[in-house]
Amino acid sequence: MLLSHGDGYRGLGRPELNVPYRPSTKALTRPFAPKNVMVTSPYVIGKTDIRWDSPTLHPENSGLNILGCNVYRATESPFGTFVKVNAAPVGVLSYRDETKEEYVIEEDATPTLIPGTGPDGRWLIYSQFRPIVMPGTNGRVSTRVQDIKVEIDDGDATFLEEPAFKLNGITGEIELIQNAVYNDVLEQVIPPRLPWPPTGRVRISYTYIQHQVLSVLNQRIFYKVTTVAEDPDNPAQTIETPLDEIEAMSTFDMEILDWIWKEGIRRNRWILEQGGERVKVFLRRWMGTLCDSYQHVHGQSHHDCESCFGTNFVGGYEGPYDIIIAPPETERSVELADMGLHMRYDWLTWTTPYPILNPRDIIVRQNNERYIVGPVNYQGQRGAIFQQHFTISYLDEGDIRYKIPITGGETQIPESTNSFREPLKSEASPVIPVKPEIPEDKLLKGRTVTWENITW
Repeated sequence: MLLSHGDGYRGLGRPELNVPYRPSTKALTRPFAPKNVMVTSPYVIGKTDIRWDSPTLHPENSGLNILGCNVYRATESPFGTFVKVNAAPVGVLSYRDETKEEYVIEEDATPTLIPGTGPDGRWLIYSQFRPIVMPGTNGRVSTRVQDIKVEIDDGDATFLEEPAFKLNGITGEIELIQNAVYNDVLEQVIPPRLPWPPTGRVRISYTYIQHQVLSVLNQRIFYKVTTVAEDPDNPAQTIETPLDEIEAMSTFDMEILDWIWKEGIRRNRWILEQGGERVKVFLRRWMGTLCDSYQHVHGQSHHDCESCFGTNFVGGYEGPYDIIIAPPETERSVELADMGLHMRYDWLTWTTPYPILNPRDIIVRQNNERYIVGPVNYQGQRGAIFQQHFTISYLDEGDIRYKIPITGGETQIPESTNSFREPLKSEASPVIPVKPEIPEDKLLKGRTVTWENITW
């Protein structure tokens, strides 16, 4: 069976990563990572299980006092940045990464108090932790005042529970009731109870997300597992497997590829290198710090925001990362759309197994044309991904996503390098072949590495 396209696997099997090997030596200063790491779902929303074999089974770790394993997580991309999720080395062969809710009891919010003496007359307090969420909803941001408890001391040294007027769970902003309210039970108007300075105080109780694990279709979460051992030279210190030696795993890696399929992927990678087009890809963020322009009422940010580029999250995109895609095989056409003339230039293409693409990611060609990724079809067998089929559609030059900065500066074409990759800047950069024995004035130059294969 011939694969239509694919990617090359280097080192331990993860594409695009040159994983270094350490020579076998008795004087081992760093332990090797556990084998057969697997990331799977326990079929529970907001939970992911990571499993591995005992690192003591690794022959190179014999003689070391293994203390356990550390689990690191990265979002959106297998290239980092990885953050440790466990507090102490894990002594068992599995770890459950899950959404963790923290309930804060009677937090003193008096230092954040903004008395209603300004132009709008609002009394505001702010939570120390945010976002404030609805308990048991896997991180759903709350705007309901029922999800918080507000207690106010108006100066009489007594805390009484009072309902809040308004809650913004994203910013942790809580607005107090500053007007008299009619009580149906008492059938009378009740004056507002407010924490008047300097003796007034206010405290709040609420639930916030300490750590969240998304369970959505566009989830891209990657894990690395390291081995932690006692330092033979200093028992008070520990040594750990370097992260750059470990293959990142995700829930997409349901089964490890055998050598036959790896070889097929290598050969199809060669096909891409010979006839494919080097581009950059920006991976759209699906989690992170919410942008200030985010409108909770509408559930989105401004489409022209240069802080999040319409993605709702600060930064907007991860990357750029260098990939090779199949060249275009379609015609351009100009049509009259609602907003004016639009160039239609869509085509079905394919690329390597990694990085994992999702709809709304951005492809940047070497002439700075930008395209949005459409539906992605993952090709593989038994749950192992071999390649990715997807459509890309041309974005008009006035689109905010043309302002996403790339190598070489905003709206600039990536800088060129020579065929020896000195210095190595980007696989997506134009390449100028160099032949020391050919005079400069007679040297034929192209834009790809394969130009050298064809010309000389």
